[in-house]
Amino acid sequence: MSITERPSVGARDRFLQAAARQTVSRPRTWLRRVFLACFGATAWLVTMLSILGPRPDWRDLPAPAVAATIVGLLAAALLASAIGLARGRSMVGTTTESLSLAAWGAPPLLLLLVSVIDPQGTSTAAAPDALLLHAWPCGLLTLLIALPLLGIALLVLRGLTLSRPGLAGACLGLAAATWAHLLIRVHCPLGGAGHAILGHLLPLLPLMLLGAWAMRRR
Repeated sequence: MSITERPSVGARDRFLQAAARQTVSRPRTWLRRVFLACFGATAWLVTMLSILGPRPDWRDLPAPAVAATIVGLLAAALLASAIGLARGRSMVGTTTESLSLAAWGAPPLLLLLVSVIDPQGTSTAAAPDALLLHAWPCGLLTLLIALPLLGIALLVLRGLTLSRPGLAGACLGLAAATWAHLLIRVHCPLGGAGHAILGHLLPLLPLMLLGAWAMRRR
């Protein structure tokens, strides 16, 4: 069929029926969802921190490295959240470049943070090598804290058409994992780069994969 020919009646009807099945979002739906998501995520993080409690030796830790660690994790979490949840000018999500930069650029920077800066700050009470086996409780806690955050973020974009759902989902998984990483870093008294990487950072990989899969499946 040439570009000047009209589609057949059957093709037009199928197209209209498919369009009618699409859920139409009300105006400002995205903004309302983002507001509720921020409230819910904040309440969840505060609740978990109140349950777990902060580590008891903050006063014994060097302030510059502690501040660099906390600020680095906070900046990565905020950036990944903003990029993953953004609708963009065309209302189909943020650009591929921004999503790729967050999804592929943030993990190496976080690895550098926990392996170089973090051991000098919040990980000064370095754990012996044998305690690397005890990284799994922190990894499990990170996943348990991050999964509800990822679920909240996915609800924000439910029913909204995105041109790059896989990358957007990976960014949301990265954001959820980094928020959880930040909370666990405030709570966990164990140190050392090995423990920080295995127990606090590594869970971001399955969460990014889960976010990408969930966004493609919706």
